[in-house]
Amino acid sequence: MADLQQIVGAILRDLAKARFSADLYSRSIARYYENDYLLRKFPVPRADVEEVEIDLKFSIAGAPESEVNNESQEANAAVLFERSVERLVATFLDIARARNEAEDDFRETWWKYLTKGFNSTALRIDMRQKVLRYFIESYTHMIDDAGNFDAALALAELERPFRWAMEQYAKEIYSQSEEAESEMKRALRDLIQPIVSDAAIKKAMESMAKPIKTIWHGNSDTRLEILVEGSQLSQLSEAAISSVKVKAVVRNMIWTEVKVGERTTRHVLTSE
Repeated sequence: MADLQQIVGAILRDLAKARFSADLYSRSIARYYENDYLLRKFPVPRADVEEVEIDLKFSIAGAPESEVNNESQEANAAVLFERSVERLVATFLDIARARNEAEDDFRETWWKYLTKGFNSTALRIDMRQKVLRYFIESYTHMIDDAGNFDAALALAELERPFRWAMEQYAKEIYSQSEEAESEMKRALRDLIQPIVSDAAIKKAMESMAKPIKTIWHGNSDTRLEILVEGSQLSQLSEAAISSVKVKAVVRNMIWTEVKVGERTTRHVLTSE
């Protein structure tokens, strides 16, 4: 007996493994093509799995309750972080906009170093992405085993992801030398820190504690135990047998070098 998620996961995993095995075979025979005078003129054969459709027959044997596992916690936490990041970014930009109107020094510093303003969609999107990444990569340090969220710790480093997003829109002159770049980063740090220390940002951060606690202590998950072996299904009536259609597409991913700064690149996986 197995869980439905295990069976479907195994099918998808084996499809990826099948493609991997086919690629290893193509690599192996490519050497023969390379060393043979005639074969060298022909393309190396390579199997390509574009789409697979499987009609999985099964019978439900039970649906027992189970404790929420780490994967479920992480998935639920990611959804919460995404919603919370929306609020944090919106609050950040509201505070920045108000300070821009009220404080000459703030306004001069912002426009001295940056090319984007508070209504920039691109800047807002990058802020959301950087702050969300900050939570996803650091949440294990912010949340203890009992589900207690350390808002103070999260606030202590919140300046960094906002600055990372803003640095992408720095004026070109500040990326032409290390001295100018350091000056820009210090100025942005001094600009951002008072905003993330604002009471509204603190309130938005602290509001995450209760739902995180609920996620960590929730235990209403359910497992779907099923029978899939032919010998077992053959002994059951048609009414006891269910089916689910699994349609999978195997996408080819390649490593691509992407420029993320004037002097910085990184490799990311992209579709062919």
